[in-house]
Amino acid sequence: MSIRPSARFAWAVAAVLAVVAALVALFSIVRGDFSETDGRIIATLALVLFTGGASFAGLTVVERGQRVGWALVAGATLGFLLVLPAIWGTFEESGDSDWELAWAALATLLAGLLWATAWLMARGAAGERLALAAGVLSALAALLTDVAVWTDDRYDGWGKALAAVWILAVLAYVLTPLVSRLTSSSHTTGRVLATLDDVELVVTTDGGLEPNLAPGERLLLRRRG
Repeated sequence: MSIRPSARFAWAVAAVLAVVAALVALFSIVRGDFSETDGRIIATLALVLFTGGASFAGLTVVERGQRVGWALVAGATLGFLLVLPAIWGTFEESGDSDWELAWAALATLLAGLLWATAWLMARGAAGERLALAAGVLSALAALLTDVAVWTDDRYDGWGKALAAVWILAVLAYVLTPLVSRLTSSSHTTGRVLATLDDVELVVTTDGGLEPNLAPGERLLLRRRG
């Protein structure tokens, strides 16, 4: 499977941003004065990587035929717009409510990122069920996090429940690719579209070719000659 030029460019930009963030941190350490501006620059680069990764995951989900991926792309853009002013101090004079909004947005976006990447890694029925569980648990964890952020009265029991749900969400996320590989069959299975003698054209998620078709192009099975 070849990577499309647009995807190559996007990941190249992400790599450049990571290198820039590392260089800024090293420069600050070497000169012996890590200023507040340096910290904000690094936080901004981390935000770009996080929201950019969520956008890439959402676009990949869309390419796989799930339009719900557009919601993740929109959420990543909104999350960036909410968190960036908080990093650069725009919210300092308006109170803690704006910071709470930023943290709630990050938690919600993290849940969407966990679901999208789990769904992309899932193979077979068991993997898809685990991906669904990761999505549901992460959504519940994000909801509990948002409530905890906006609620003044926080109890120990609430914090324990919040931590437990996040742990279960991450567990389902990690198990998704592992179980997918362990339960995948040794041969390719799927839905048969056409047959020619002893050859079958099969739709499958277990392997096979992923041709990079141009718009309007289709696959065709025909007799030679």
